[in-house]
Amino acid sequence: MAQIKELPQLGFQEALRLAWSKVTQFRGRSRRSEFWWVALAGFIASFVCNFIPLIGAIAQFLIMLAMIPVSFRRLHDTGHSGWWYGLAMIASTVYTSIISYNMFSSIIGMSDNADVDPEQLLSGMAAAFTNPVCIVALLCSMVFGIACLIFFCMDSKVEPNKYGESPKYVLDNN
Repeated sequence: MAQIKELPQLGFQEALRLAWSKVTQFRGRSRRSEFWWVALAGFIASFVCNFIPLIGAIAQFLIMLAMIPVSFRRLHDTGHSGWWYGLAMIASTVYTSIISYNMFSSIIGMSDNADVDPEQLLSGMAAAFTNPVCIVALLCSMVFGIACLIFFCMDSKVEPNKYGESPKYVLDNN
């Protein structure tokens, strides 16, 4: 009779090697240990890149792009669509774009004057933060982000799901 056997957790190097081999693969499943080791490596690399002006920003963008497939696969492992993460990213992008546009437009409006008017800057920021689309985007970003965090922390589904076989649990025919 076949029993289900749990494989040991992945180590740091093994997780990074596995994630790197599937860096463009959105299909399939990724274990918690793979996801969290990659997230830690990405966080550390992003932190270090903060100290390098232009190249660091490009590197941080590439690190963020590399995290998308492993995040999708991690959600698949818990039986959820990767689009939970996609919707969180879209909502965050909308929120950030609205804030940036309103703040930069208020700064550009002040560039005609030699003196910076703090009240005009504050009113531009207030307009950004009270924009209804901005508020909805922020709330959606928070809801989807919290849901993704909860899903990332969940254990793998033992049985195969529509995304494939479990990378953590295998059948032991002994």
